[in-house]
Amino acid sequence: MPKVPVHGNQVTLPEDLRNVLTSAADDAIEAEEVEDGILLKRSPAARRSAGFADVRRAQSGVRYVGPTPRPPAEEEERQIADMLANDKADERRKRR
Repeated sequence: MPKVPVHGNQVTLPEDLRNVLTSAADDAIEAEEVEDGILLKRSPAARRSAGFADVRRAQSGVRYVGPTPRPPAEEEERQIADMLANDKADERRKRR
């Protein structure tokens, strides 16, 4: 675990840790006092960037396997929305 220098009320994080927690030089991180010390959380911008990267990675493996010719985008979106709604309804029924 690296030592983190403190100067007055300023804490200097190592560059590799700072890069994980932030997405820009002027970004801010969230700090919360917890029982064992201080918890540093990624900035909202860094969380969005990481989430977006996760979505892009997931999308890279997605290929169309439906009927041909492929339906228009609006029809595909309706089919997806219907599938998601059905899955959500099934989950609700299971919880009852």
